[in-house]
Amino acid sequence: MICGCLRLAQPGQMYRTVRQYFKPGQKEAFYDVEGVVTKDTLLFRYEDPTKVFRKNMLAMAMMPLWGYLGYYSYSLKSKVEPFREEVVDNTRINFLLDNVSKASRGVGLAYFLFGAGLSSYWVIRTMNTVRRLVLRKGGKYVSIQTYGLSGGGGRVENVPVVHCSGIQHTFYGKQRFFLKVRDHSFKYQFNLEEGVVSNKPLFDRTVGIGRRI
Repeated sequence: MICGCLRLAQPGQMYRTVRQYFKPGQKEAFYDVEGVVTKDTLLFRYEDPTKVFRKNMLAMAMMPLWGYLGYYSYSLKSKVEPFREEVVDNTRINFLLDNVSKASRGVGLAYFLFGAGLSSYWVIRTMNTVRRLVLRKGGKYVSIQTYGLSGGGGRVENVPVVHCSGIQHTFYGKQRFFLKVRDHSFKYQFNLEEGVVSNKPLFDRTVGIGRRI
C-alpha cells in the first residue's frame, strides 16, 4: 500500500492525472461560452402573437377613453359657471361650484397625462417583450427579437453577451425575467410563464442572473 501511495505521489504521475481531467480547452470553456458554440443556438422563445396584439389594441383603446375623461373634466368649468347665478343664495352649492371650477382644468390635464403615460408604457413594454433569443455562433453575441405593434415579428438586435445583465424582481417571482442591455434605455422582458427556455444552463450562463455588466 505504501508503495502504491508513493507511485501516486510521483510528480510525473500526478501531472498526467491533472492533465487528463483538466485540459486547457475544457477549462476555458468552463468559464466562458466563447468558442464552445459552433452554431446558432435558440435559448428562449415565446410564440403568442395573438395575445400580444390584443394587449396592444387594449392599451391603445384606453387612450381615447382617458382623453375623453380629460376633455370632459377640463371643460367642466365652463359648463357649471352659467348655474352660479341661480344658486347665488346657497352657500353650500356655491362652495362646491368653486371647487369644481378651480380643480376642473387640473384634473382634466391629470386624466389626459395619466392615460397617455399608461397607454404608452404598456405599448412600449409589450414591444420590448422578447419573442426569440438566439446565441450566435461563437458565443460572443446574442440576437434579440421582440414583438411588433401588430403582434408580428419586431426588430432584431444583435448585442454582445458582455453587455447583457439579467434581473429577477421579487415582485414578479418566476413569471417574468428582465434583461438589461448597455446603452438601451428600456429593459427587455421575458415571459417565463408562457415562454420556453430551450437551453437553461446556457441561458443562465449567457444572459441569466449570473451575468452582470
